[in-house]
Amino acid sequence: MNQPQASFSRVYASTRSQLSSAKLAPGTQILVNEWATLHGVSATPVREALAKLAGEALIEDRERLGYFVPLLSSIEVAGLYELLELYLVRAITHWKRNSSDNPTGRVVVDADEGEAAILTLIARGSNNPLLIEEVQRCLDRSAFARRQETAIFGPPEQVAKLFEAYTHNDAGKLAGAVRYYCRTGRNRADAVAHAMAAGYRETIARK
Repeated sequence: MNQPQASFSRVYASTRSQLSSAKLAPGTQILVNEWATLHGVSATPVREALAKLAGEALIEDRERLGYFVPLLSSIEVAGLYELLELYLVRAITHWKRNSSDNPTGRVVVDADEGEAAILTLIARGSNNPLLIEEVQRCLDRSAFARRQETAIFGPPEQVAKLFEAYTHNDAGKLAGAVRYYCRTGRNRADAVAHAMAAGYRETIARK
């Protein structure tokens, strides 16, 4: 891999990792020069990486203002849960059709790894790279919202049901657990979006 490509890949992977781990709060502006200094690269690979992330709807490119971490509305939060349900149920359908090739039920998982880990494993069971990527994008976009949800309501109790169904290789129960998990997230979307907006307003006020 040549140097420009390596720099681009490093910035892209680092930024996406920070988004998926909810280290970048909604509304945060990502300044190109600061990001370049942080990663020890020129501004060009940073712009390329941020443009790619914007194209994937993981960050926002606001004309003449720069790049920002999206501040999700309640409709957007609910929409991400709807997409997660659609993709994950489809992944489970793939698993049922190709059970001999699917890792579900044969991968050792620990419930302490959290909801993102089990949802990712369910997606990987589809053996469908595009489906896996769509699930990962939903998880990356909703990472801060899910962290906010946990802060308000506590750890999602239905995650244990996901792990249990996954571990026992039970496609029917797993699909039901996915639907329940996503329905709960949609029902909490208003509270989560309001909390994120309030946190953003407090951050702006302190500045």
